Amino acid sequence: MRHTVLTSMFALMAGSACAQPADEAPMAGTITDEGGSLEFTIPLQEGQLVTLTTSSEENYDTMLRLLAPDGKPLADNDDMQPGILQSQIIFMPRSTGDFTAVVSGYGGATGSFELEVTNGLELGLSGDATIISEQSIALGRGASPRFPVELAAEDILVATTYALTEELDTTLTLYAGNGDIISTNDDRGDGSLNSQIVFQADSAMQVEIELGTFNNAGSGDAILSLATDPHATVPFDFSTIEGELIEAHTGYIDSENQTHSYPIQLDAGQTIYAVAETVSGDLDTVLRLVNPQGNPVALNDDRGDGSLHSAVAFTAPEAGTYTVSMERYRSGDSSGEFQLNILNVDPSVVQLLQDLLDRVVTLSGETRTITTDDFIVHYTLDGVDASSEAYAVQVGEALQEVLDIQVDRMGWVEPVRDDDGMYRAFIADADGAMGVTYPVQIIFDNPNTTKLENTAARTVFLIENDFRGLGKEASVYSLMRATATHEFNHVVQFGYDSEEELGWLYESTASWIETVTVGADQDATDYVVTDYEAPEICWTTNQSGFDYAQWTLLQSIADVHGENMVVRFWENSVDMDGFETMATEFEAAGTTLLDAVLRWRAQNFALDYDLAPHFDTTVRLQHTLASEGRWTTKGGLEQTGANYIEFGLDGRYNVQLDSDANMEVVVLAHAGDQVHVTPIGRDGTVDTTGNDYTALMIFNRTLPETPGECSGAGYSLDISASRAGIASPAYSFSAAHFTPPVAADSE
Repeated sequence: MRHTVLTSMFALMAGSACAQPADEAPMAGTITDEGGSLEFTIPLQEGQLVTLTTSSEENYDTMLRLLAPDGKPLADNDDMQPGILQSQIIFMPRSTGDFTAVVSGYGGATGSFELEVTNGLELGLSGDATIISEQSIALGRGASPRFPVELAAEDILVATTYALTEELDTTLTLYAGNGDIISTNDDRGDGSLNSQIVFQADSAMQVEIELGTFNNAGSGDAILSLATDPHATVPFDFSTIEGELIEAHTGYIDSENQTHSYPIQLDAGQTIYAVAETVSGDLDTVLRLVNPQGNPVALNDDRGDGSLHSAVAFTAPEAGTYTVSMERYRSGDSSGEFQLNILNVDPSVVQLLQDLLDRVVTLSGETRTITTDDFIVHYTLDGVDASSEAYAVQVGEALQEVLDIQVDRMGWVEPVRDDDGMYRAFIADADGAMGVTYPVQIIFDNPNTTKLENTAARTVFLIENDFRGLGKEASVYSLMRATATHEFNHVVQFGYDSEEELGWLYESTASWIETVTVGADQDATDYVVTDYEAPEICWTTNQSGFDYAQWTLLQSIADVHGENMVVRFWENSVDMDGFETMATEFEAAGTTLLDAVLRWRAQNFALDYDLAPHFDTTVRLQHTLASEGRWTTKGGLEQTGANYIEFGLDGRYNVQLDSDANMEVVVLAHAGDQVHVTPIGRDGTVDTTGNDYTALMIFNRTLPETPGECSGAGYSLDISASRAGIASPAYSFSAAHFTPPVAADSE
């Protein structure tokens, strides 16, 4: 069901419409007006299953909506998968008519795209796949219909569900001819409630697929697709690991009950296998094994079969009471019921699980390698991951360069190497990203340091093979160098701590490191706009993209305290977590973390960064004060966030802040070649005399209880004429790059 995309030889302007029957050439469009959209008429028959998908060579971030013939919204989608900015809707109409697909840009963006409408499901099958059946099934409560399938030897069966009814949680069970269960699946691991089983037959056989709902409690309509695909990846079946069941536990994890611990007595040389699976909710399981001395000795988040389930195997070097801890992934807010089984197994299972994790990247063709002093670079000349030997050599050279800069010049600790003393990199298609780093083995203590780490990890990492379709103007060579230093910094980070609760540090540090290691090849300035356009959003927010965009905080800190302070944050992460990781360093420097964040928000306004000419944005202006009196926001200023308000009055005025939250007013005055910063608290005086531009920054001087868990608050400002004295600036920034901020919609 893989379809070739053919580019239409015309472009549509905003507001035009055109009809496209399913399975014909896709329609191309260009949205040129900010906030514009394009409409496409899609004639469909009752019961006709179709997939609508946008694509874009420039990686245009689309939003897709489907309207009924009467204009009623039926479905919408922003990103078809995490990290994929294009959109997809799978739909089956209940009546015949002309439906309308509406394509727009996320956040009002402009760009070019194609809209493809295909009959049936688009489920990622290869072009050589054979569809056995594809049907819509009405599931009643407790119903579990079965469907027989004949398989030849070596056939790879791909059974997939797609719920047409919102919140329908489907399940799949695969039975052998004798009635034994071969495999089961609840959630396929893509963030949806849909299910998938991939199974390869050793010999010719008949199997049955049972379609059901979780706990037999749901009802609604779902599509069941059955196909064979010779190129499908068959995940390891963890249920095939044999052993003697020692203990079985069930429980529930949420924000109130985040950990369940189970002591277990082990003999020296005994090997256990613990496997945890989610049986309800969206729980992202984590398993941890602690030895009798209280030190972690085994840890796993995702076991490597595409699910969020966890599995660890461990051979006890000494007898004693160990503890198996059942937890959830720390950077998420998942919850649900779990099933934990602990078995006695053969010692070979330890290496088996490690081998599965090490195979996290599989290339599309024959694997080739080039070797440098410290890196093994894996690449291929065939398939979607294809690159070239010359490119692989360039990657190796770039990696050697950034290792020298980060470790030898900047003082980062040398990260964990593999058993051969090397770092492993792959060149491959990164599925819409520029690179990815995978922690594949928890080492706990990095042997390259004198400090005792608790959760240091060995990694493998991936660099994009061609950077096509990402909407980047820089050359492939430049993007490769930016990605090489970014991903290698993740390798370095995991050498300190693979479980830092201040998750913001991972991407912000890797983005900042681009700017101080590869010069003009850096790509970090492309990210800044996300934070600058929404400065009211808190630092450490869980909203996508802000962790990349907020690297400027690290630069602001380095401008005052030096680059090595960023290194010390990561050194602290070994035995500290959350805000303490950074706050400790500021206390030692005689200041506070919140003072550093406030300074950063003011520096963003001044645009006092060497790379500011590449930002192509200013901080967003919240409002313009043009008269005396009271002005009130509608809320939404989050902890550590800032609102920038143009002060459009001439002369001297009193400003009084009224808010339930811990907020303060900071006067930002552009005068000549400086931007002066004057905090005035909740009641102070502003004098615009002699200023080229004056603004107020309202800063929410509160840290969220937990990094990322932010909430907003409102406030009021009372402006009145004043003759009171004014405070002196606390500090100033260069105005060399200053540009007055861009106005937002008036409140």
